Amino acid sequence: MVSLRSFVTRPFSDDTRDLIMKALSGRATMEELCDLPFSLAREYAEVVGENTSATPLDAVAIHGQTLWHHPPVSTWQAASGPALAALVSVPVIHDFRSADIALGGQGAPLVPIFDAATLIHPSVHRVALNLGGMANITILPCGASQSDVWAFDTGPGNVWIDTGIRSTFGKRYDTDGHIGRAGRVISPMFQECTSFPYYAQDPPKSTGRELFSEAEARRLITKYSHPSSPLEDVVTTMTEVTAWSVADHVKRYAPLTTEIIVSGGGSQNSYLLERIGTLVEANGMKVTIAVHEHWDAKEAMAFAYLGWLTLNDQTGNLPRVTGASRAVILGSIAKV
Repeated sequence: MVSLRSFVTRPFSDDTRDLIMKALSGRATMEELCDLPFSLAREYAEVVGENTSATPLDAVAIHGQTLWHHPPVSTWQAASGPALAALVSVPVIHDFRSADIALGGQGAPLVPIFDAATLIHPSVHRVALNLGGMANITILPCGASQSDVWAFDTGPGNVWIDTGIRSTFGKRYDTDGHIGRAGRVISPMFQECTSFPYYAQDPPKSTGRELFSEAEARRLITKYSHPSSPLEDVVTTMTEVTAWSVADHVKRYAPLTTEIIVSGGGSQNSYLLERIGTLVEANGMKVTIAVHEHWDAKEAMAFAYLGWLTLNDQTGNLPRVTGASRAVILGSIAKV
């Protein structure tokens, strides 16, 4: 049984966030790339120290900051597990994706084993949808076992929407989808955004900012936005791209779905959820869309669960999901 005891979230400091953005854009120096895992470890340690005095920890599990994801060759999540273990004085489980990559897998998604443990229903066909920077779905047939679960990234989640809102209105995100709701889809821009070959690929598959980058979004915005057109149209179009890609994959791979449970920051964009529901039902399906009870904590819960599996010598990947040649114990354990 998995339950949430407590949860806190805190943004990175401006310095660390700026360093992350430089690394993601390829502008960071070798010195800065060397510094980043330690900066992250120090910030993680601060949050752990501030919030665990009443409840001693057995271990800490961290995903780290993805800087590059190049399956099935390599993946890079920045964060120094040994540094964090030294700072918090408990073992740290880290580097969860490398073993799956080494066995020919995508290294992602890894959350489906947690979805299988917590969301399978005896009589309801479900999809767990996470709307982070990328969007991914876990297909959970009613009464399924782990071997029946399927999952993959559908394409961009919030990354292009957020880029659109920054480029046009200077905001970090579209609060509750108010701006996206106010515009109209720019048809040629939508057509190019949805023409990426990734969408047509069959799973196992995963993607990231290497393909659906902020730079690519800015290129598309520059190409198709017009000074005489409402700025809202850019945000509406990017929102429609995410909604379309999710709905298209649900239609193709989970046509029996009757409930979609949404987590991640995009779950708070009511316009995006409405568009997903409308597009799914346009395919002849009838679905209920619900926001996960712990929509903001689910990813943290999932990696805590993966850490527990590793500490107990249990495998954490699902080969059908990632494409790895076999199930494997994930991560490295940095001891005190």
